[in-house]
Amino acid sequence: MTFLPLLLTVAGGLFCVGCVASLAFLLTWRDFAATPPERTRRHWWAVLPGAALLLGLLLWTLLHVMLLWTPNAAPVAFATPAP
Repeated sequence: MTFLPLLLTVAGGLFCVGCVASLAFLLTWRDFAATPPERTRRHWWAVLPGAALLLGLLLWTLLHVMLLWTPNAAPVAFATPAP
């Protein structure tokens, strides 16, 4: 038995935790601006694109971890070769 799927799952979980922590920092970083126009600029130019990217990475990682453990998935989804 290989431990590669388990290691990939742990790495994916840590990556998801990092994405959630980065998203939390990004959403609170906007509120540290001194003026309302600066907060609006940060919201449009940093928070929205950054949040979209982080949420996309989070969903992509969760999808691939689920595909890794699905018994009827295509062999391409697995990290180990089919028997």
